[in-house]
Amino acid sequence: MAEVVVIGAGIAGMAAAARLAKLGHRVTIFEREEVAGGAVRRLSLDGFSWDLGPSSTSLPAVLRDLFRKSGRPLERYLDLQMPAVAWRHAFPDGSVVDLPTGSRAQQTRAVDAGLGAGAGSVWTDFVDAQGDVWDRFRRSAHGPDATVDAGTQSAPLSEGSSLDRRVARMLPDPRLQQMATAPLALAGSRLDQVPAWASLQVYVERTFGLWTVPEGLGQLSDVLVTRLGERRVEVRYAAPVTQILQDRSGSIGGVALADGASCPADVVVAALDPLEVFTRLLPTSAGGRAWLTTAGRTQRAAVRAFEAAARTSPPAVTHLGLRGANPADTAAEIVLHGAPPIAVSTTGTAPEGHRAWSIRRRGVDGVDVLSVLADRGLDLRGEVVLRVDRSPDDITVEAGSAWYTSVWDGAQALARRAALAAPLPGLYVPAAAMPPDASVPQTLWAAANAANRIGKASRS
Repeated sequence: MAEVVVIGAGIAGMAAAARLAKLGHRVTIFEREEVAGGAVRRLSLDGFSWDLGPSSTSLPAVLRDLFRKSGRPLERYLDLQMPAVAWRHAFPDGSVVDLPTGSRAQQTRAVDAGLGAGAGSVWTDFVDAQGDVWDRFRRSAHGPDATVDAGTQSAPLSEGSSLDRRVARMLPDPRLQQMATAPLALAGSRLDQVPAWASLQVYVERTFGLWTVPEGLGQLSDVLVTRLGERRVEVRYAAPVTQILQDRSGSIGGVALADGASCPADVVVAALDPLEVFTRLLPTSAGGRAWLTTAGRTQRAAVRAFEAAARTSPPAVTHLGLRGANPADTAAEIVLHGAPPIAVSTTGTAPEGHRAWSIRRRGVDGVDVLSVLADRGLDLRGEVVLRVDRSPDDITVEAGSAWYTSVWDGAQALARRAALAAPLPGLYVPAAAMPPDASVPQTLWAAANAANRIGKASRS
């Protein structure tokens, strides 16, 4: 049995801890905030509830695998549902596409209905072509079949083409291009810096569906806390880690805490921003950073890439409590395309006869977002009964660290970073192998891959 310390009680840290406890290790989580969940939590006020982070997820099998391999099945905790309309894409020319997921034929018909006959087959051909990308991704350092040799496994995805070039080549209609890239644009990425393989998301959603939870996806954090209790994982809140300790051989020895105490450990899983791990938590003295001189050129280059990567921040968010329940055909996500695009999540919970929506936007400064929505054909101003505005700084502070960290800067840099997912004997950094706009499945994969590398506890 190994003594394992996990830094961070976001979903990656909690998922890794639950798996490791089931594998027979003694696990302690140190979380600097007073609550778990990081960005995947909920805000509740006056009977309304909104997700603070993502409100939907693809690939439900990833969640099922986590719960099955750490104890009881997912269905005992969460009610995953696939909405009839996952995305409503509304364009400045008045055209609207109500896009379902989970069905090739339904998507084809929906795009034809919204953009005209023939547009559906163009979209379907594009999505079909991403199937090969998905197969390569699964075997990469970022997918569910990742191996310890992260740098080598990333090679199939290190193509030079960018996402904007791929969609321009394969989708002649600018509206289809915007449908394919909207989530990345909303996350703050420059499409000319996003590798072409990021297009796989449209294939994943169409094939496996986009799923929501009636109580909000933030409930995932609550049930993971429950799972940790079942697995007897100790979680220490308001306990910031100030340093990852190494012994004389360079192996991990534990962590130091802000209150002056230390906790010995055989293994440390640092489930937080890799930049914070490599620039703040690892020793900064010349001797303490000796691992940088022995880890090889690839890893030293990766550290420099983390340090040099441009940073981004969350979008501003406005949570609304509105009069009137959601109509039956309401999409889970409404994207109002324009300059810039604005996203509206409709999956919050509300008192009877009301609805809870959240608006995410970038680049809309100095103007009330409700006025911008009205100009784009969605006027909610007369229906608001409750409003909560959250700035990017507010969201970063609430999450405990930046949920949105470095921006995309090409697949080559990402492959180099992935080589640092296990940089030292006994140290694992799941987020090193995660793309900048990591989804819930990618986050849980990274946690699973770290647990798999550590393996079962040895019997003594």
